[in-house]
Amino acid sequence: MPKWTKDAKEFTVVVSYDGRRGAQAYIPKPVAMHLENPEAITYSIKGKRVEVSPASS
Repeated sequence: MPKWTKDAKEFTVVVSYDGRRGAQAYIPKPVAMHLENPEAITYSIKGKRVEVSPASS
């Protein structure tokens, strides 16, 4: 597991591809902690950007 600097604001992760399940990537620990360790996350496509947020209940 990579070590992130304390003040990091960008996180690059490797994406694994599986023919049956699609793409997989790990959420960096600082991001998960910032999102308060959600059980699920939502990816929102906004133009050429993608936003990540905790899933709404």
